Formats: sequence, structure tokens, C-alpha cells
Amino acid sequence: MSTLVRATRAQPVHLVVLALIAIVFALGMSTSDRFATPLNIANVQDQMVTLAIVALAQTIVILSGGIDLSYAGALSFLAVVFAALAGDSGGTLLLAMAVVIALGVGIGIVNGAITAYVGVHPLITTLGTSTILAGAALLITRQPSGSVPLFFEDLTYGRIGAVPFGMLFVIALYLLVGFMLWRTGFGTRIFAIGDNEAASAVSGLPVRRTKVAIYALSGLLCAVAAMHMTGRFGVGDPRAGVGFDLRSITPVIVGGTLLAGGKGGVLGTALAVILLALLANVLNFMNVSSFYQWIAEGVIIIAAVSFFIGKDKS
Repeated sequence: MSTLVRATRAQPVHLVVLALIAIVFALGMSTSDRFATPLNIANVQDQMVTLAIVALAQTIVILSGGIDLSYAGALSFLAVVFAALAGDSGGTLLLAMAVVIALGVGIGIVNGAITAYVGVHPLITTLGTSTILAGAALLITRQPSGSVPLFFEDLTYGRIGAVPFGMLFVIALYLLVGFMLWRTGFGTRIFAIGDNEAASAVSGLPVRRTKVAIYALSGLLCAVAAMHMTGRFGVGDPRAGVGFDLRSITPVIVGGTLLAGGKGGVLGTALAVILLALLANVLNFMNVSSFYQWIAEGVIIIAAVSFFIGKDKS
């Protein structure tokens, strides 16, 4: 059975995550009367948008058997550049968007080229890139600075009922990437390379070029996430991306995508993002320190990886 067919089949892990979402939601309702209000649900959606976009990028990379730890530095750098260029007018905003998208794609191409053509492990490559970009962001500014047009801020906070514009954009992105993964030749190559890179090369697939394209797409999505984050903050924060390298991995693994690649998809990632966002919101209502939330997230990663490793061996 091909990896493509396996990827399109409903996975039991999706049902597990859905059950956990229901449990967390019930816990939230019992914790506070404000939890299930339209305002709070909209706030939860607002807060999950950036992570959802970055996790989507990470899903594509991990499906191919790689990993991208450059998001922490890349998000910070791109956010600072975007705010520095955007200014207060629509004309400069368009220029800033074009520059940031080009930079994001460029960062991805560099990551992909070093990984595919030089042979450096993607963990080392992207961790090094992240460090460079984090330093570059601090060289530009050591404190939040710059600005974005007011209408762009309003757009990032805009809603249709209780659904933010950002969440509608995320849904569209996930549908688009899902279609790409399951219905295009490029998506088939991603699964094939993640499943068995050596066999893919022997069969004539352009493995190196595909890897570069994968990381370029990851960089593009990172740029989109950086622009949305900057729109919410209203300024460019040189530390905006701190933690997103590891945070982007959690929903991918919890959602059932294997770290080894070749198996998984965007549906599991989307459900896991919802689960983690709701859990963080409930813990905030319970006045649990963010430090304990980090501990919980680490435990979740270890438990999820251990579960899938054990399942593969059985």
C-alpha cells in the first residue's frame, strides 16, 4: 500500500485527539463561566493562528523526513524587517510584504540547499540558520520597534461573528496544503522521500530539488506567520519567534505525523493545534504558571513520540 493511500485514510490518532479536545473543553467549561463565551473562543482562535501556520510548515518538512528549527530566528528577523519597512501606508506595506516573502523563501532555499547538496543534517543546518537570524534581528533592533498600517492591524484582529479573519486564512491554507500533499505530484514526492529517500533517488525522483522546494515552502509559510504576528503586535519584536522552533513540532507529533517522515498529514496537525490552544487557555483560567505549561508541553512531546515509536515496533 502506497504512502499516499495511507496518508489519506482516517487515522485512529485523530479520534484520540478529538476525544482529548472534548475533555479539555469540558474541563474549561467547569473551570470558568467565561471559557465557552464567543469572546473567549475567538481569542483562542486568534492566539493559535501563528502556531497553526508554523506547524503547517513543519508538517511538510517532517513528512519529507526533515526538520526545521529555524523558525525561532526566522520569525524574529522577518517580523523586525516587516515592521521596519511597512510604515503607515498601503504602498510601503506591499513593498514590505514582497521583501519579507522573498526573504522567507530565500531562507528556506538556503536551508534546503545546505541540507540536500552539502549533506549537513537539517537539524544542524536549521539550528545554525536560526541562530544567525536571531542575531541579525537583534542587530537591527534590541527592542520592539517599527510599525504597520492601522488597517493591517485591524485586519489581523477582524472577525466574522466569532471567527477571526486569521482563522479563515488558516483554514484555507490547510485545505490548500492538504490538496497539494494528496493530489499533486509534488505531494507524492514528499511522502515518497520521507518514506524511503534512497529508494526515491534510485527510482529517479529529483530528491535534492524537491528538498529545496520543501524548505522554500516552509520559509514562505514562516514569512506569512511573521507578518500576521507583526500585525497583531503592531511592532516588530526581535524576540517574537523565541520558542517556536520546538513549539512547531509539538502539534505535528501529537497529530500523528511520524518524525521519521512518510506518514501523517495536515488534519492531525490542525486538531493538535486546537487541542494545545484550548489546553493553554484552560490552564490560564486555572492560573497555572506558564512555566508549568512549558513542562506540560515537553511531557506531551515525549509521550507522543514514545507512543508512536512503540506502535511502529509492535
